[in-house]
Order: sequence, then C-alpha cells, then structure tokens
Amino acid sequence: MINLPILLGLAAATLVSEDLTSIGAGVLARDGVIDLVPAMAACAAGVYVGDLGLWAIGRVFGRRLMQRGWVASRIDGPALERLGGQIDAGLPWAVLGSRFLPGSRLPMYLAVGLCGERPVAFAAWSLLAVVLWTPALVWLTHTFGAAAAAPLVGALNGSLRHVLSVALLFTVWTLAARVPRLW
Repeated sequence: MINLPILLGLAAATLVSEDLTSIGAGVLARDGVIDLVPAMAACAAGVYVGDLGLWAIGRVFGRRLMQRGWVASRIDGPALERLGGQIDAGLPWAVLGSRFLPGSRLPMYLAVGLCGERPVAFAAWSLLAVVLWTPALVWLTHTFGAAAAAPLVGALNGSLRHVLSVALLFTVWTLAARVPRLW
C-alpha cells in the first residue's frame, strides 16, 4: 500500500534521525500500515538527500568561512589542499565507514564538501552506503521487530561507539599533526 503522506513524512524524518526513522518504517511495514519496499525507498531517499545536503553545506558555507578574516589567517591553503587530496584518495572508505559509525557522518561529509574535489564520486559512494545500510535496517526491523534492530543501533551507540570514536579522534589527531597550521 502506498501512503504518500507517511512516505514523505518518513523521508523528511530521516533528516532528524536516520536510524530511528528507519526502525520506525520497519515497524510500520510490519504492522501493515505501509508496504516494505516503499518504506525502504522513502527512508533511503531521505537519507541520501540529507547526505548530499551535508556535502553542500560544507562546499558552500565551509569554503566561505575559510575565506573570512580570522579563519583565513589561520588556514594554510596548501595544507588544506593536501588534506583534500587525502580525503579524495580515501573517499570510498571514508564515506562507507562513516555510514556505519554513528556520529561521524556530519563532520566527514562537511569535510568532504569543504576539501574534496570529487563531488560525483562522493555522491556515488554515498548512494552505495545508503543502499547498503538503510534498507537493511528497515528490513531487519520489519522481519524481526524493533527489538532485533535496536541492539544493532544500540551497540553502535553504546560502548562500541566510544571505542570507535576514540579511534576516529586518534586518526584526526594524526592528520592534524601532519597539517599543523590547519588547526
């Protein structure tokens, strides 16, 4: 059953909380309120639009910010270009990895928008990441119930998240040491 207002609501709700919306969509599909495939598509579309939006914010506002007086005086242009090259070189892993590590998408996608020079590649890798994660989470909830999906998301939000966050911070710290004037 295609319920357009619910599907549009799901797509919009992903901009607030992707995982909770995907779990909610799976529950709605399980309860017969909407069909599974449209629920997956609505969530995936909303998540993808959000990803592209984060990239665009980094591209438009981040670059403008880098040209402002106080910020511009503290940014080493060549170092920023090198960082962009490193981001572009590791783009597949950065995008796919950030999809599965809660809390890392916002800074990663803003940075890719700011420093990256491969927008089409970002859009393609982001689409792949969305297609791998979002429908799987909706399907998992639909098939096994919210109780089955919640531990997966909960594990990434619990102690595993702290370990992965420390690893991410270590990586950022290491990159920052290589580009000292950027910070």
